[in-house]
Amino acid sequence: MVQRDKRENRAFPAIFSRLGPEEQIKLFNTGAVRKLAEEEPLFKKGEVDKNIYWVLNGTLRVLTRGSDPPGRKFETGELVGETTLLSPAGRKFSVIAIEASAVFRLSPEALNALDPETRGQIFKIIHDTVCGRLGSLEEQTETARRREAALSKYVEKSRRPLERYERSEVITTIVDNMPILPLHITQLIGLLSSDTPSAREVAALAKQDPSLVVDILKTINSPRFHLPRQITDISYAITYLGFNEVYHIAVSRGLMKLMPDSDEFQEVYRHSLFLSHVGAELSHAYDKDLAPLLGTTGLLHDVGKTVALLLRKQYPKWSLFIAMLDSSKLGSMLLKHWNIPDRICETIEYQTYPAFCHPLEIPSAQKIDIALLYVAHVACEHMSKGETKAIDHPYLDDYLRLFEFSHGGIEHIVKECILPGLAAKAQWLPESVRRFIPATRAGLRRQ
Repeated sequence: MVQRDKRENRAFPAIFSRLGPEEQIKLFNTGAVRKLAEEEPLFKKGEVDKNIYWVLNGTLRVLTRGSDPPGRKFETGELVGETTLLSPAGRKFSVIAIEASAVFRLSPEALNALDPETRGQIFKIIHDTVCGRLGSLEEQTETARRREAALSKYVEKSRRPLERYERSEVITTIVDNMPILPLHITQLIGLLSSDTPSAREVAALAKQDPSLVVDILKTINSPRFHLPRQITDISYAITYLGFNEVYHIAVSRGLMKLMPDSDEFQEVYRHSLFLSHVGAELSHAYDKDLAPLLGTTGLLHDVGKTVALLLRKQYPKWSLFIAMLDSSKLGSMLLKHWNIPDRICETIEYQTYPAFCHPLEIPSAQKIDIALLYVAHVACEHMSKGETKAIDHPYLDDYLRLFEFSHGGIEHIVKECILPGLAAKAQWLPESVRRFIPATRAGLRRQ
């Protein structure tokens, strides 16, 4: 009688109604009740917790990152942690109470102590719960597929006008009237699409622009490199600096000639420079031969925004129309006009696609280059803002898997693949890039 009163004072979930009174008493006396305060964790991700829980009252939820949508809720009567019976590993996620709650805990030892009939009923309850959740998950998956298909169709329809840019007299006139990069710089960029260029080839092109030669020699003789003697041999300077650094100097000079000295243009340039260095380091982790190519693509990727800024400055009354232009397509057209290799032009044209489609759905042969540029972009966002919003990058995991970068996510890639390379050459990097390297921030603050 005492046992029955004890049980009836605890509101058992309706899920146990299939158990007889005596079985309920046995179950209650075998398990334990745990009370949780608001925001108190029931268990944490990675924790080895083999208990099964039922919510007696209150509400719990799966804990997600701040930028992720809220996790699944568990309300009165629901089962929590049933998969612990199937997996020897730790918990796959954390669960916390979102209000004062109470749960009924059944440990593996307590479960084994029950008589076979009661234990069989408990397993039947767990089985039915899992089947119900699988059915619900299947419905949600199908709904998500339909929504994704509808979204893809909408995006495809909204981007069809881009195909007509080349036939638009207004847009082609804009592109034709833009300033052009010096010929030797476009030829230098062209070397990226050929076999590995030699220092002699690069030096021959650099010598066509005496001011570029001066910039390269100034760079190698600057305090950043601490060389014991003055370098005057341009071929030696190019070999010593490496092609990545030479491309940065050459392309940066060309772009700076096109940009007015305003805050907006400078911000575009600083971002492009940052992405260029991050992209080159990321490429080293996948295929080091792609580093010069991605570094140059990073420098050029926002050239379409530069065009838009110039147009807005020249034609302020047309600002609304100019804002509607696709800067990636505009940039690609301008680069083609400059005779930049198709590989770079196509990468820049489709650079925004990874934000809304799977890698295999990108309508371009340059999927690897586009994917690397996208991951580098996300890495820059993470380094500058300290977080990456999952809602802004729904396909990021697919792109990380493409490069076998999936372990640890973008945080791991930044920490293990990008920051070590940037930190090693920090003294050679511009301040606008160095300020995002944790090891150099303190030094910059003291300067």
